[in-house]
Amino acid sequence: MARRRKAGDRFVWIIGTALILVGGLLYLRDRGLLRWPQSQPKPADQRARDLVKKYPDAEVFSGPEIDKKKVNPRQP
Repeated sequence: MARRRKAGDRFVWIIGTALILVGGLLYLRDRGLLRWPQSQPKPADQRARDLVKKYPDAEVFSGPEIDKKKVNPRQP
């Protein structure tokens, strides 16, 4: 009769318990009983300030508005 090692049994129990815990958490999340914290998007002005800090030489536009003087430079 073959003997089992205690270390091998312990490893199997740890892996089995971890899989059961992960499965339980995923089940609760799918049922809507567990909500993960979600990151909030930064406001546009904060993102613009961060981009200016990260890329100081880049041209940063304040918004979707277009400078009407630069729309058609060929007109007199």
